[in-house]
Amino acid sequence: MRGGPPGPDGGNRDRTRSDGDPLLRRGEGLHEEGRLGLGAQTAARTDTGRIRENNEDRYLVREGRNTTLLAVADGVGGEAGGELASAAAIDALADSFFSAGASSMAPAEALAAAIRGANDAVLGAAGKSGQQGAASTLVAAAIAGSSAVIGNLGDSRAYLLRDGDIRLVTADHAGEFQSSITRFVGDPRGVQPDVFLETLRPGDRLLLCSDGLTRHVPDNEIASTVRRADLDRAATALIDLAKSRGGEDNITVVLYAARRTFGLANLRHNVVNLILALLVAAVVVGAIAALVFASGAYPIAR
Repeated sequence: MRGGPPGPDGGNRDRTRSDGDPLLRRGEGLHEEGRLGLGAQTAARTDTGRIRENNEDRYLVREGRNTTLLAVADGVGGEAGGELASAAAIDALADSFFSAGASSMAPAEALAAAIRGANDAVLGAAGKSGQQGAASTLVAAAIAGSSAVIGNLGDSRAYLLRDGDIRLVTADHAGEFQSSITRFVGDPRGVQPDVFLETLRPGDRLLLCSDGLTRHVPDNEIASTVRRADLDRAATALIDLAKSRGGEDNITVVLYAARRTFGLANLRHNVVNLILALLVAAVVVGAIAALVFASGAYPIAR
């Protein structure tokens, strides 16, 4: 949750949300409080923080068609429909990405289209509710095997952690002030998300988060926290760190760990390499033995 997106005059817009809005939705992968532990590969947690009354962050963890889809949305505008916008964005993102039409697209194209669909969904929800100006950040990652496609609007971030180092994958779309963003879902002008392609290595970790984490916890501490804990403990530790330093905003983290796979293809590859190594060794030993006997170093029994 943060100040509103820039209006036509370049300033921020803050509006008032009426409680009990029937358009606020809770669906699969949408969580207001607590944590979600999804085994060794994925973990997520969201928290209201210490200052805000409502949690306007939403996150998504969903699998389908051999792809894991992760996302974090941070409602924009405080009480001006940020909760509505983030929920609508997450729902629409998942529906669009896993739709029948998207199955024929390249992953990067499908994710970009899904983010644009989320923009349309937020505009539609805002129009129906009368909460014009409702908006949200959105960062999403579609992971299939070792390939990760990441897209974003706003200042919710994606980080790649590898061999103890941390790298910011996304670029913030932020204005001059801390609470302003320049790109967001819910923009009537349309959106063009940034899209990044990453090749994951075994042991890599991917972090998606709202700015409720990054405004309190620097990158080096994020890296050290994620590096020394399993995913569920790491997610909890990141939330606790942000809260211990003020927890001024809602805080959401989603973590993904690239597995060390030992599939059938890898097994076949290793077996073939072993056989070739044994054949080479046999040839070398045979050649050495032939040279030794030919030189007369060892007499041949008669």
